Amino acid sequence: MVTEIANPQLQNFRAEAQQLLKQRQQPAASQPPSPVAGATPQSDRVSLGQTPPASGLYSANLQPVDEIAGDAQLNLLRQLVIQTFQEQGLATEIALGNETIDLQSLTPAQAQELVAEDGYFGVEQTSQRIVDFAIGLAGNDPSRLDAILSGVEKGFGEAEKAFGGTLPDISYATRDAVLQKLDDWAASFEPQA
Repeated sequence: MVTEIANPQLQNFRAEAQQLLKQRQQPAASQPPSPVAGATPQSDRVSLGQTPPASGLYSANLQPVDEIAGDAQLNLLRQLVIQTFQEQGLATEIALGNETIDLQSLTPAQAQELVAEDGYFGVEQTSQRIVDFAIGLAGNDPSRLDAILSGVEKGFGEAEKAFGGTLPDISYATRDAVLQKLDDWAASFEPQA
């Protein structure tokens, strides 16, 4: 029996299972008579009407089923990504400037905050990091703009292939912002009229 996991949902399930087991072990005489003619206390019952469910067996989880399934899928995906990172020797922690975020404990709200417009992985900050890196590699030489643009397009093209042909919209918005910032950077070197 699993006892090492300290999860509130698992503890509730375990308590409900123990309660059901105790009820099953009680003698048949202590059970109320069956409302169905000819049915024994241990037999199954079928109701086709609006009969209220028997109380006391276990409590209902009022969380919507699709929400539970979504949480389970999110956790499964998160664990798969983390396992893949670990197998490839990649860290599951990401350094964001002065702070570090652990992917294993990242909540959906935190992830949304990170990719928000002004978030660390949002369009503005990500495009600026790409532009700064590209300009640094080019030695701040505007004559290398074509090579920089080619590298940016190649990088996004490889990302598309890696993700099955298309990227999330935020990636295309980031690419567009990078291209605009590079154009603005190159234009800043043109003689003023």
